[in-house]
Amino acid sequence: MSGYLAAISVVHQTAQLDNPVQAEAVRRTITGIRRHPGVAPTRRRAAARREPLVEVLRLLRPEEVLADARDHALLLIGWKAALRTDDLARLQMTDLHPSEQGLSVHLARSKTDQHGTGVTIGIAAPSPEASVGEGSGESTLLDAGAAWIRWRDLLGSHGILEGPAWRGIDRYGRRPRAGGLHRNSVAEIVKRRATAAGLEDAELWGGHSLRRGFATEAIAAGVPERDVQRHGRWRSRASMDPYIDAARTFDPTNPTHWLV
Repeated sequence: MSGYLAAISVVHQTAQLDNPVQAEAVRRTITGIRRHPGVAPTRRRAAARREPLVEVLRLLRPEEVLADARDHALLLIGWKAALRTDDLARLQMTDLHPSEQGLSVHLARSKTDQHGTGVTIGIAAPSPEASVGEGSGESTLLDAGAAWIRWRDLLGSHGILEGPAWRGIDRYGRRPRAGGLHRNSVAEIVKRRATAAGLEDAELWGGHSLRRGFATEAIAAGVPERDVQRHGRWRSRASMDPYIDAARTFDPTNPTHWLV
């Protein structure tokens, strides 16, 4: 239901018309529908927050295992670029460009860009300060650019210089396959890695966990909402509400902090 409301909201905002979703009569009607016993609450994917994601990544051996090198890059790029599973599955090797500033990810088409205008998303490289001293291990672990370069070079060592960015691995774990991963395979990788890490909510992890995790973590860290919306390519502020609510559950504005 929330998806329909968001779509209606976007259409009216685009046409510069009054948004009926905000009308009191509509709010009361939706509230009544949700109270009906036959309407189950939406079960959302778990958000891949920084701490559980680090737990997942720590178990990988990207320097030794081909699939781990792929999944390390896939998870980080999906998370930091706030990508949908469709976006991840469509990525080609030529869409990713590392530089000293970070990693540029080009989306030729996406859910919110049906005309194929294209957009380039920047994933900033870790700052020099974050790369030394305490906490530098996590900074290196979360370096999406370095993870991509490692996976790209491994593909190159097998004579693969172009084509799908993400590929299956042969049954022996030694060679990448020619074909790219389907979006369902991407979602399964996320879920399987969360399960392997023993996360309590692993059954709720999936492809959308990466995108939700980016928004939740960024907002909780104090990133302005407009910047999160632009980076994640959300069309409206309303479509971000579920992420913001999750991020602010226990933030400093929660009045129970003053009751301890």
